Amino acid sequence: MQSASARLESPPQPLFARASPTPVLPAEIPLSPRTELPSRTLRVYEDPFTDDEPTPRQSLPSAPVLEERTINEDASNIQRSALPPLSDEVEFQEKNGQNARLLDSGINKIRAKTLEVHGFRKLQSLIRDSKTVFTDQRFEALLVGLFQYLEDPLADLPAGKSQDVKAQILTTIKLLLKKERRNFQPHVSRGLESLLQTRGCYDTRAHVVSGLELLADELVTLSDGSETVVVLTKRLQSCSDATTEGCRTLSMGLHVLKEMLAKRPEYIPTHKELLQLTNLAGRCLESADSGVRMDAVKFCVALHTRVREAAFWEAMAGIKDDPKSLITYYIVKKQREDGMHS
Repeated sequence: MQSASARLESPPQPLFARASPTPVLPAEIPLSPRTELPSRTLRVYEDPFTDDEPTPRQSLPSAPVLEERTINEDASNIQRSALPPLSDEVEFQEKNGQNARLLDSGINKIRAKTLEVHGFRKLQSLIRDSKTVFTDQRFEALLVGLFQYLEDPLADLPAGKSQDVKAQILTTIKLLLKKERRNFQPHVSRGLESLLQTRGCYDTRAHVVSGLELLADELVTLSDGSETVVVLTKRLQSCSDATTEGCRTLSMGLHVLKEMLAKRPEYIPTHKELLQLTNLAGRCLESADSGVRMDAVKFCVALHTRVREAAFWEAMAGIKDDPKSLITYYIVKKQREDGMHS
């Protein structure tokens, strides 16, 4: 009975005892990659020659093509406050390296003759950049590629677009001439040959012709007189005045030689060079094309001024009376004009 009474007085026990909760220690929560500070800003450099006219997206603000675009701008802002700024020298080297990669891309497209007007303008901006430094190899590759592109008739393009591309090529060559004048000098004769070749493709009324002549006039100021005479007389002797293209090239070549004599006063042709020049002039004076004949007369007047009376007429001994009379007339006219201005 006592045991039964004790059992009745004891408090009721639950069928299942509740285990005391075991304390859970907080585990280390790994940081998300988005919350970690980047060790260095990741930058993406665009090739400005890949897509000349990219399709704009309305959701993203427009930016200059050559601008560096930063990925994860918020992280970049955090880093700016944590890292010291780059020195000017390091920044210059990074920019120079970026420009070098862009130049190589432009050179490849010029070699493939696929760079168009918009791409040439980007290339010109790159050349103007003071942080763009040319190695000899890269400069030569770019300049020779431009000369070859200039000579190509670009027959697969409409005439107007072809001239626009050629005008941009001339502008780019002039920029290189201005920025790297010393490095340009060994390529002057090659450049003059390229201009003569290109001139044959265009009528006098084409707007690109004036650009060809202006660049030629500037190149002769850097030219070596003897080298120019040898290269151009050889090139022009192979031109026939029986074709329109040949007549254009002959006229351009005579003009370039005349300008070289005018702008290189220290150049005096040797006897051999004088014979090369007068042989070319004599052939052009007999041309059926009036433009070639007139350019030959103007060249003869300039040559007469340089070598003087006796040497000139001795070298021109085989000339016929009619062209001789015409040359004499223009020589006297020039002498009178020079006397009036002296």
